[in-house]
Amino acid sequence: MIAVPYADFFANPAQYQEKAEHFGIKILPKKREKKISRRLQKKLDALHAVIGILPSDIDENALKEERLARQ
Repeated sequence: MIAVPYADFFANPAQYQEKAEHFGIKILPKKREKKISRRLQKKLDALHAVIGILPSDIDENALKEERLARQ
């Protein structure tokens, strides 16, 4: 299987079509993106909204121990 980037293919499609005819290669259409449900899209949007809210340098174990010590 030979894979060619679409940008390269569309820059010179005649060249690839000529080679395809000569060598008997099929040129496949670009795959469509699968649609996702609205429910799943809302969940993904919510997830993307909270990314980066908490700093990455938090020590969860120390926070858990501190909360347990207060109880």
